[in-house]
Amino acid sequence: MVKILYLVPGIMEKEEQSRREKIANKFVSPNTVVEVRALESGPISIESAVEEDIAAGEVLKTILRLQDYYDAIVLGCAGDPGLRAARELSKIPIVGPAEASIAFSFLIGDRYGVIVPLTRDVPTFRALIAKYGFEKRLASIVPLNVPVLDLGKDISLIKAKLIKACDKAIEEGAEVVVLGCMSLAFILADELVKESVQVPILNPAKISLRVAEMLAYFSMGHSRLSYPIADYGKLAESVFKGEIRFE
Repeated sequence: MVKILYLVPGIMEKEEQSRREKIANKFVSPNTVVEVRALESGPISIESAVEEDIAAGEVLKTILRLQDYYDAIVLGCAGDPGLRAARELSKIPIVGPAEASIAFSFLIGDRYGVIVPLTRDVPTFRALIAKYGFEKRLASIVPLNVPVLDLGKDISLIKAKLIKACDKAIEEGAEVVVLGCMSLAFILADELVKESVQVPILNPAKISLRVAEMLAYFSMGHSRLSYPIADYGKLAESVFKGEIRFE
């Protein structure tokens, strides 16, 4: 059996964690179990680079504490906070939903668009895409102009806004649309609008969990040439003193 941790890089009410866990387990195979956990401290949502960087430190501490209990970890934010550092630190596969979903889009279309919650998310997401080297196939980044915490409040409104945003992305050249927010993923926004949008819509929760499952089943970790293992001895004596066992 494969066990995957879906790690929310911020605080989240237990009820919402349980709701997402039930949904997440529908995305994977019967022999895979997904557990959803949130950080003990951190932002209530991530809508800026500031919040991403604050969350990243807590993400690393949590990975240290929990990695021995899982076969893979998904960072539960489409900003992929702390992804490179997490891969250097972790002994198991770490999947970023944005990276996985955009890479997957290359299999089904030449150019992709991304839907993000707010206008302020556009430059942050563009910078993330450039960091991954994915910018040449980017057609569009379109904001819904709805805060993350409001995405689940009025589903009919979100559906209408998302259809309009997808149409704009297509007009700007997108042949595949990626949902750039995990809250959109967990209201199954792709399923809400798929009959109204003429191109495939990629749900980052579905894709990232399946990628994590695949890596675990293949017993395939990240290349240590790309992600050299962190110096556990040094970390045990400094920034993670008392939080890390060095053997």
